Amino acid sequence: MKEKGAKVLAPSAIRAEAGKYRDLPGMPGHTDNIEAITDVQSVIGTYRRSCELAKSAGFDGVELLAQGGYLPQQFLSSRANHRTDNYGGSVGNRCRFTLELVDAIAAVFNGHEYICVKINPTDHLNDSIVDFGEMKETYTYLITELVKRKVGIINLGRRGAETSPGSGEFFGPLPRPEGYPLPRGYDPVLDFGKLVKFPGSPTLLMANHDYTVEAADTLVGAGKLDMITFARAFIHNPDLVPRIIHGVPLATNDRGAWVYYGLDKRPEEGYNDWPVASTT
Repeated sequence: MKEKGAKVLAPSAIRAEAGKYRDLPGMPGHTDNIEAITDVQSVIGTYRRSCELAKSAGFDGVELLAQGGYLPQQFLSSRANHRTDNYGGSVGNRCRFTLELVDAIAAVFNGHEYICVKINPTDHLNDSIVDFGEMKETYTYLITELVKRKVGIINLGRRGAETSPGSGEFFGPLPRPEGYPLPRGYDPVLDFGKLVKFPGSPTLLMANHDYTVEAADTLVGAGKLDMITFARAFIHNPDLVPRIIHGVPLATNDRGAWVYYGLDKRPEEGYNDWPVASTT
């Protein structure tokens, strides 16, 4: 992008710290080629256009990523968002961008129920960490507003919390930075989940970060969550669903994190060449 004269858009022109986003050979660190967004509605229009294309391709809805250091989470965080207009400062202002995105997407699909919003309150990937007080206030407000809008699903992650201290084989160990403690044993999914899962709630509660099949079965069975999804495990378990149904242990990835990036010479390598469980 930099070589072509394009800038990376952000709420404020603040460079992320803390090294590389993904620790792979040849991957660059965080960029300083940043430009603060001046026309917020134009950016929202880009999201809207992407959703229009998705709908024309046959998709019934979309998931909005508002975690992992992506643009919506940058607006949510006072660490990345130093704006002094209606999109920065107060909790309501910092949440405005994400909520306006959700409303724009809902207009495309004719309803908020066709939207899933993925958030990770305790995330610290991509220099996205904030202190516990700000995190609680921000996500309490955001989740409440999303449920008011009757979004279909809120996907809550727990990366960065003591209950999920690492990030599996994908990103490797991610110890929480000093100076940003959480209450001992804190689980953001169980904490914020209460704002989503209650009698009569119009919104389903989903989670999907480093859960075992057994833990997922227990939490859903106890009514704590509506669903828990498995994503990366599908790569090295092409028969993931039959394995779960029949109680066959999941295979582990013995090829390294690079398989998730498609860096092989042939596109099928590391992607659809994994063995299924033996049926003998």
